[in-house]
Amino acid sequence: MRCTAVGGAGGSGCVCFFRDTFVARGPPNGGNGGGGGNVWFEVDENETSLNCVKQQLKARPGTNGQGKSMHGSSGKDLIVKVPKGTIVREAPPNPLLAKSSNGIELPNGTGFLDTLEKDMLQDMRERGQDKNSWFVHYPRWEDRNDLTKVLVPQEFKAFKWELENPEPLRFDLTEHGQRALVARGGLGGFGNPHFISSTERQPHYALRGLAGQRRVLELELKTLADVGLVGMPNAGKSTFLGAVSNAHPKIAPYPFTTLNPYIGTVDFRDTFQMTVADIPGLIPGAHRNVGLGHSFLRHVERSRVLVYIVDVSRNEPWNDLLALQQELDLYHKGLSSRPSLVVANKADMGDQARQNFERWQQMTSIPIIPASAKYKKNILKVTHTIRQLLE
Repeated sequence: MRCTAVGGAGGSGCVCFFRDTFVARGPPNGGNGGGGGNVWFEVDENETSLNCVKQQLKARPGTNGQGKSMHGSSGKDLIVKVPKGTIVREAPPNPLLAKSSNGIELPNGTGFLDTLEKDMLQDMRERGQDKNSWFVHYPRWEDRNDLTKVLVPQEFKAFKWELENPEPLRFDLTEHGQRALVARGGLGGFGNPHFISSTERQPHYALRGLAGQRRVLELELKTLADVGLVGMPNAGKSTFLGAVSNAHPKIAPYPFTTLNPYIGTVDFRDTFQMTVADIPGLIPGAHRNVGLGHSFLRHVERSRVLVYIVDVSRNEPWNDLLALQQELDLYHKGLSSRPSLVVANKADMGDQARQNFERWQQMTSIPIIPASAKYKKNILKVTHTIRQLLE
């Protein structure tokens, strides 16, 4: 999914002077503006999908400074909860559009945009607006303030340069409580006391707050689980997950019942736990995004152990295993070489299932365990074998 993260704008500094009885021209006492809030992504193990992330994420802005040296309050950070296994990366810019200095999007590649930029910058320099854009002025002092010798603080120039030349983001969030800063809030401006000098005792200007960072992000969820269940549609993966764990996936006698990955936890008597992910069914051509394709193949990448759920009552079920391994290798080379186990499901379906299992055992070196997920037969042997592979 795509979302836009915008840091809060910084508040502007205040132009104010001390006034009291018998004090006609007091010293400057304008407060500084508050900094804008940041946008953070934080991993929460209780989240299981990216539905909790809105498309527009905007932190609170900082408030402006006030008189009597009262500084503005900083904007509140926006903390967005994301599930484990979330990958955050910055979306590539659209090459067909480019943004000019006044914010108007114009077609790129014609040369007109470069000419427009140069003309606008030259015009701003001639009118002195390039420095005026950094400052706020006391009422009716816009033309009287001489800003030619006023220096903009280096931290403000550096921050603005970072806004215009951002480094691409990429985070892999895998631990509970892990945080990632995706959009910085703008800096708050300085009040007019900051600009007092030996030659300027009554500055009638203050520094304007800067806008926050704006980033367009792409979020991808790769489920984190110890065991990944891989199989053809309607092979009994969801039934197996419901039999061995506390998960309750949808179960029905037709293909593609599972449209979203489910994660269940298997508890052992000695407090050992392992997580099992039910990956939706794969079909030939899944590596080319056929069927549910890439949407769920990526969840298999994180699994430490692969468990192939194969319907042993079908004709030549070993061909299903070969097809699954081939799809995994075509999607990610070497993926099928991870520790794996074959569960010959539906072994209670008559003589054909038994004959297929006996013949299959002589054809492969991968451990094959007959089971019936529906009636929970031989389930304990499967879970203990998986645990041995994990340990």
